[in-house]
Amino acid sequence: MTNKILFIGYGQITRAILKGMQGALAGRSVSIAGKDPSKIAPFLKQERLDFITLQTCDKSIEITDSVVFLTLKPHALGAFSYTGQASAILSALAGVSIQFLQAHLQAPHFVRFMPNVAAFLGLSATTYFSPTPIPKELTDLLASFGTAVQVDKEELVDASMVTNGSTLAFLSLFTQALIDSGVRAGLPYAQSKELVSQSFKGFSALLATKSPQEISQSICTPAGATIEGLSVLEEKGVRGAIMQACHAIARRYKPKS
Repeated sequence: MTNKILFIGYGQITRAILKGMQGALAGRSVSIAGKDPSKIAPFLKQERLDFITLQTCDKSIEITDSVVFLTLKPHALGAFSYTGQASAILSALAGVSIQFLQAHLQAPHFVRFMPNVAAFLGLSATTYFSPTPIPKELTDLLASFGTAVQVDKEELVDASMVTNGSTLAFLSLFTQALIDSGVRAGLPYAQSKELVSQSFKGFSALLATKSPQEISQSICTPAGATIEGLSVLEEKGVRGAIMQACHAIARRYKPKS
């Protein structure tokens, strides 16, 4: 397969993927195309990625013989026409179906994937789907900025917004509440943040071997403080509110065909 990679789009998700996959770019010809890709130039310089070529495009983008990452805003896809045939199309466009992509671009392989911003650290939880088998090189590219999990139905890529795409925003809300709770109880902010951060690291390690229910049961003692706190969360409907919020996200990103 070609050693050329073309990113169409230069926003946050492009930056996260490039930062996370930096080690996989050696020996490749990498470029970024869009209306004003110079906006990403300071980031590329800062991250020592300024070997990447920038292509300013008005209405047409040449995709011939490239692995193309579509990382622009979904509504901006139609702002360009695409000439030539790509080696593969890897689309991070939420709600835009492969059928829709095939009507606008030419390639033997189409892959939809859903990363998250932890790609900046090479720790993205990424789902992907392709209607046909794809070369190992493509799965390796997706795994170069985190963990890549293949799903067997296209709609599950959009559904995974609730488990990886939006999850970090939800966890950020919950994390800030925990930190503020520590401050309310008397801890200095920095210490509260450090303790909550380490607790998340510990939880992540525990989750590799135990279910969430098992972790909770190992903490809660009869008539203890933790079970009392959990009962308040249940009374307030926190679990149901989270599920409703995730359901709203899944509805929002039904594929555009």
